[in-house]
Amino acid sequence: MSTRADTRTRVLTWSAVAITAFALALTAQVLYTRDAHWGVRYMADLWVYIASGQAVRDGQSLYDVVIMSPLYGPMPYLYPPLTAVVFFVPLTFLSFGTAGLLWNAATLIALGAIVWITLGVADVRAPRTRLVLTVVGLALVFCLLPTRIHLIFGQINAFLVLLVLLDFRRDAGRWRGVGIGVAAGLKVTPLIFIAYLLVTGQWKAARTAVLAFAGTVAAGFAVAPADSLEYWGGLVFQSSRAGAVFSTPNQSLAAAMARVSHSEVFAGWWIVVLALVGVLGLAVARYVHHRGSDFLGFCAAALTGLLVSPVSWEHHWVYVVPLLVWLVVRAWQRRSAGLSAVAVLLVAVFTLRVFWWVGVPEFPAKPMDMTAGQQLASSMMPVAALLLLLLGPLWVRREFRAASQVRLGSGAGERRAGRPAPVGVGAGPVSEPEVRSS
Repeated sequence: MSTRADTRTRVLTWSAVAITAFALALTAQVLYTRDAHWGVRYMADLWVYIASGQAVRDGQSLYDVVIMSPLYGPMPYLYPPLTAVVFFVPLTFLSFGTAGLLWNAATLIALGAIVWITLGVADVRAPRTRLVLTVVGLALVFCLLPTRIHLIFGQINAFLVLLVLLDFRRDAGRWRGVGIGVAAGLKVTPLIFIAYLLVTGQWKAARTAVLAFAGTVAAGFAVAPADSLEYWGGLVFQSSRAGAVFSTPNQSLAAAMARVSHSEVFAGWWIVVLALVGVLGLAVARYVHHRGSDFLGFCAAALTGLLVSPVSWEHHWVYVVPLLVWLVVRAWQRRSAGLSAVAVLLVAVFTLRVFWWVGVPEFPAKPMDMTAGQQLASSMMPVAALLLLLLGPLWVRREFRAASQVRLGSGAGERRAGRPAPVGVGAGPVSEPEVRSS
């Protein structure tokens, strides 16, 4: 394709994504503000974000900001100071309704970019096909539960997923690691991806990520030294500020254990379980990376981070969007009934709020005595993630049997014979030293 035609296609693609995103954001605003249940929750988190931006403008402490919600009680600002400066100060110059609409439109554009990058990882190369699938994929991603909750509360996580995923596209090059480091500096949970780079021996990218993370921390101290000292000096470790661990929308492994054990506080044995799951998840990520797919390594690391985090609200699970898109495309490319069934099941898990159907409330006043079925319904996301980490390597071992040979350089004969590498192989850049180290 000529440079002019390529530019025209890109302009058309992102124009279509922007128009679709704005239309979906407007749809969300109309639907959720008129809904009796969601209307009182609409943009609850964005209220806190805008208040934090106003605190920066007024020279007040970010961590004195508390919005009193009639539903959730006191809602404090939870992120590093730089996040408020970069994202939330600009919102203070807009009316709240305009800020909410534009914030959700930008969120959906970020999700469109995530779909577009994932399609590239899945070897969807024809420009028109990729354009259509990006727009259709965005409309379908809009229906997922993490996306819906994300839009209802006005959350930030989609931007973080995009920053991290930029480091796993094929042409990240020498800048690989910057997105991960910046995302971790805006909200600490993406630090799991630095651990992934380390366990897979991607030393240069890990060093870049650490330097980018340190740069964001330094920038925060430059613009808000007192708040940065308070946050990085200990506030960052106070996960209880985010809400009760046993709350049903909290879909972390710790929350599942709290609901099973009827506990309101962390128990010592939880730490052991979370540590073991963390080791398992990173081992799986390392394994699938060495089988030939950096992208699936990213997915395994994302699932691991969601499981071991003390709080993983439903909207945090937008990290599964790339995996779901990839699985659907892969199932279609392979015409695989089994993979299609898995993709449909996972899409259902991440679309339906099952705990509502079995009478489990969102925010019980204290841990409930639930039946086994209610326990399962209230922890569908962590259960699905655990099953993916436990069973996924068995599928990868069979499906990507030749992938590691291609990655390690012993599959040259296969390529010369005209057999392409499996879809997803080598997704994301890997330098020659990193190839040899694996």
